[in-house]
Amino acid sequence: MFSSLNTIIKFLIYVLPVALVFSIFIADFIIVFTSVLFIIDQINKKNFVNAFKNKYFFFFLLFWLYLVINSIFSYDFKTSLSRSLPYVRFGILFVVISYYLKDNKFKLNFLKSSFIFLLLLCIDAIIQLFLGYNLIGFKLLHNSRVSGFFYDELVLGSFLLRMYPIFLISLIFIKKDFFQKNLYLLLLLLSIYSYAVIISGERTAFFNFLVFNIILFFFFFKIKYLKYFISFLLIVPFIIFTVHSNKDQILKRYLLEDLRENISKKGKIVIFSEEHENHYISAYKIFKSYPLLGSGLKTFRHMCKEPRHHPIGCSTHPHNIFMQFLSELGLIGILFYLFIFFYFLLWLLKLFFLRFNSNTYESMPNPALIISIISIIMSLWPFSPSGNYFNNWISILNFLPIGLLIFFDKKNIKF
Repeated sequence: MFSSLNTIIKFLIYVLPVALVFSIFIADFIIVFTSVLFIIDQINKKNFVNAFKNKYFFFFLLFWLYLVINSIFSYDFKTSLSRSLPYVRFGILFVVISYYLKDNKFKLNFLKSSFIFLLLLCIDAIIQLFLGYNLIGFKLLHNSRVSGFFYDELVLGSFLLRMYPIFLISLIFIKKDFFQKNLYLLLLLLSIYSYAVIISGERTAFFNFLVFNIILFFFFFKIKYLKYFISFLLIVPFIIFTVHSNKDQILKRYLLEDLRENISKKGKIVIFSEEHENHYISAYKIFKSYPLLGSGLKTFRHMCKEPRHHPIGCSTHPHNIFMQFLSELGLIGILFYLFIFFYFLLWLLKLFFLRFNSNTYESMPNPALIISIISIIMSLWPFSPSGNYFNNWISILNFLPIGLLIFFDKKNIKF
């Protein structure tokens, strides 16, 4: 029986990335079902306490308890509680991932299957761009934005950004030393992935993807690799502006529209668009009305309609993770956010100095761990527009890297 449970759980984890593309309902069902099966399995094995015994889950549990308690004082008690109570499944998710990664066969199969699917997703997006439809017949609906298997949802770039750590880690583990000896093949794969992110037309995803790669470059830099990095910087723009038939639309999407949005009507340079600034003003005014606990989970959409809360900035959420925590969870919530953000940021800085103070490149900290930490920081990045942090789809993608981090934090894996 235990073996059967483990087999089912592993299968569900294998198909999770695919489910995230084709059906959020199925993906969420997988999370719930996997969580229940895992708890039953660990209780039967009398391993329940040990399975959940790590500092990351403990902190998550504190945060989850705060969400539940906060819901009691929410502007909309029922809505907030219906969101906060089942939120615990995302904490169980990263525990499940870290637990099964200990099985070397599962780890390699999960990384291989994820790698193949992500590469297929990128190739499919490129096919859709050039042929006007993708591998299963979905038409290109926007000249400057490719959706691929997502059809009418323009979230391909966000998905690829959040799955990027799994793609990179798979390059390390699928076949040991293979890509180090075939750097141009590695360059080609990264170029295909980058190209797919760019043609998705998601500017926030693209710029966060760029930041991600710049940080990685400084960690893994070697003089002998410089030519490959320069090639990588040149290849993707070259392909876009020589082969891509919609290059004018892409140029407009990434440069002209950004420039227009970042110059106010008064001719002043601004960081965020006027629309986003209005969201943030509404969020701040809600925070001023409910400073300690915020208005409650999933209540921004209601509270922003009030005249005192700058209704011109009304939306389903503030479109920024920092402002969402501030308005919906108050000062206590923002303290949780700041603690976890700076915890990982300081950890990354510590690893950065360790890397450059080490005598040899080989003594550099575990690269998979570094990739996981960068991914978590980018998911918490406060300096750009973002989706609803408590959205089910985004939550699954945000918590997957924590499972990787828990596993690789205990491993001393070198290049």
